[in-house]
Amino acid sequence: MLNRPKGMSEYPPNEPQLSWRASMSWWRGFACLFLVAAGQVPLHAGEVLASAHTNAMLRLGFSTSVFSGVNENDAKAAMKVWAQAILKEHGLSVPADPQVLNAEAIATALQNKLIDAVALSSAEYRVIGAEFMSTNVILGATGGRVTEEYLLLVHRDSNIGRIEDLRGRSVIFFQNPRASLAPVWFESLLLQSGLGPTLRFCGRVIQGGKLSQVVLPVFFHQADACVVTRRGFQTMIELNPQVGRQLEILLSSPAMVPFAFLFRSDYSDPVRDQIMAEIKDVHSTVAGQQALALFQCESLEVHPISVLDSALELLATHARLSEAANHAAEPTHTSIPLANGETDRP
Repeated sequence: MLNRPKGMSEYPPNEPQLSWRASMSWWRGFACLFLVAAGQVPLHAGEVLASAHTNAMLRLGFSTSVFSGVNENDAKAAMKVWAQAILKEHGLSVPADPQVLNAEAIATALQNKLIDAVALSSAEYRVIGAEFMSTNVILGATGGRVTEEYLLLVHRDSNIGRIEDLRGRSVIFFQNPRASLAPVWFESLLLQSGLGPTLRFCGRVIQGGKLSQVVLPVFFHQADACVVTRRGFQTMIELNPQVGRQLEILLSSPAMVPFAFLFRSDYSDPVRDQIMAEIKDVHSTVAGQQALALFQCESLEVHPISVLDSALELLATHARLSEAANHAAEPTHTSIPLANGETDRP
């Protein structure tokens, strides 16, 4: 029997719903994978990667969105420890302070060659542009897929048969790095249908960092709809088949890549080519297997930058529709906020 979660009937506006520890572990896993891949690069007495006066240095940058909800100083300290444990023993120098940057700072750091590779969202890639980025990206794969699909779920007994029926209703979004494009996708659907932006159309917009906080309120009729990843919905069904029988998919998104790791376009150190060549074998080491398990993916893959096309197309469409909506609505109501907790419709 499925137990009703405690405290799921109320979502105070100022109470964070994101499980930051889970979010931190998720991104930490991807960072570890990248470091493990770097650690696999064979070093032969420094012949390839070391210069005449210093060891090679791989300077990684991370978007602030990577550490959303996490103390930045704690994040930097953790990254330093992992870098020392994995990179230094293989002869790569460890930067004094890991770079945690916003989108504008990432662009500046790339332009000034202050970082060599960066983890960022597809939305941030669109803002920064392709000028400073390599033409290949490193992505985590599960079940042979590197993309995510988003689902709009409702209860079968809700009498909600189309997105228009959600006017004035409550919607919960899964707040997770892999679900970062879900609010953009949902609002684009509303704007394309002439229904207005999310906060004007919906009665309540809620965000939860755990799948149970997102899916179960709809199951128990405490919320009208939710938006989760397809993988997340499948996980909930595996935990309890009742979820699959009682909830139905109202709409689904195209497959998209929500984030990626990229090298700086003019970073030509041999370590780059070696990492790209070795990345597919990261699962062959114990450290790699542990990192893959932490990241909840099965392998790392190198893809051409075109793998981001569907995400970039969605973002461009949303920007165009939002601009048009701004002429008919107040600026504060043109997009869903990315902060934790609940936002009430004015």
